[in-house]
Amino acid sequence: MAVGFAGISTGADWSSMISQLVQLESRSLFRLQSRESELDRQISDYGLVKSAIDTFSSKVDDLRDASTLKLLSGTSSDEDVLTVNAGSSAVASTYDVEITRMASYDKLASSAYTDSDTAVGTGTLSITVNGESLDVTVDGSNNTLAGLRDAINSAAGNPGVTASILHESGGSRLILTGSETGAENAINISVVDDDSNNTDANGLSKLFYIGVGDDGLAEQITTALDAQLTVDGFDIESASNSVTGVIEGVTLELEALGSSTIAIEQDVSQVEEKVDEFVSVYNTLLDQLDTFYAGSLANDGTLRRIEQGFTDILNSPASVNGVDAYLFEAGVTRDRYGRVELDSSALSDTLASDFDKISQLFSDDATGYATRLYAYAEQVMDDIIVSREDGMSSQKRLLQGQIDRQELHIETYEKSLVAQFMSLDTTMASLMGTSNYLAGQLGY
Repeated sequence: MAVGFAGISTGADWSSMISQLVQLESRSLFRLQSRESELDRQISDYGLVKSAIDTFSSKVDDLRDASTLKLLSGTSSDEDVLTVNAGSSAVASTYDVEITRMASYDKLASSAYTDSDTAVGTGTLSITVNGESLDVTVDGSNNTLAGLRDAINSAAGNPGVTASILHESGGSRLILTGSETGAENAINISVVDDDSNNTDANGLSKLFYIGVGDDGLAEQITTALDAQLTVDGFDIESASNSVTGVIEGVTLELEALGSSTIAIEQDVSQVEEKVDEFVSVYNTLLDQLDTFYAGSLANDGTLRRIEQGFTDILNSPASVNGVDAYLFEAGVTRDRYGRVELDSSALSDTLASDFDKISQLFSDDATGYATRLYAYAEQVMDDIIVSREDGMSSQKRLLQGQIDRQELHIETYEKSLVAQFMSLDTTMASLMGTSNYLAGQLGY
């Protein structure tokens, strides 16, 4: 605001008078500015409310998946022989497993050459694995073990073979190793040799011409084979040592030849951890909402309705196989303050009598508690809070317009006061001059 002035002739403190009058006139402006600051705090706090609900939503989202609470664990009597992983589709049971052969990779060694830079002939080298082929043109730019290694490893159409070089006492060899186990992933080599003979131990065809051993020619180091095992006496073959699809929902990781008994059991402890985590995130959300009640949103009815919406969901039943089911059956109860707590004993009893019921209680597509809580949280963030924020932003724009107009009014009012007091000061100065003149004439 503009600065006032002191009386030129009278010595009156017009500045102080103007300031007090402007302060009085500004009371409505101060109220508007105070309301604007309050709206800023509320808008900011609603952003925090949205963040708190978003965190809750992401946590409860996991429980909408039935597999999250239909947890089973697999154990092996000899983990040096095999380990086991059980998924949600597995069924509690035991199996006797015997591994008689491990799945293996194909691995070939080329014929031996003086070193990795020795020429190996020219032509076309074809590598085929499981129906996919790579043709490598071998010419003066790459017709060495080192050149072929680089050409194979960098080829865009590599069918799953890694090339390396082994330097042994008899010379240098190109080693081809398959990336996948199993008989179907055997490495097959064919050659079109520029010397016109594609199957002898000369020219390019010598590179992978299999000899009789100890003759410097190519050798099969290991052969791609399927794993062989029995499960409860039934024969199984698997291209991989990670065996899936034999026992529904179960993966067997083969480690060595031998026997082991596996057990698939309900994982009660992990289910309890998941339910306890739900209790924790729900209570955390209520605690966060309470902090906003104590601040700028203390009288905000929308926030109260949001919390009541969460409470209403907890109070209404889910449907499990067409029958009403409640959270207390999962050991989750509410206290008089609206917080939830877990009775592990009650949860254990339900898991023992009806293990699948807990997952249905939370994850049923229509009435599961996690399903409804997640949907409501998303609605709150996408609709209710956005609508409330838009309303407050609209109020702020209106307030800002009122504040701008009021500030202009105060500025105009102050200028008017200054002009009036300047006129008053001039008038009083003139009167004082006349008074002093008359007093001198009259001998006062």
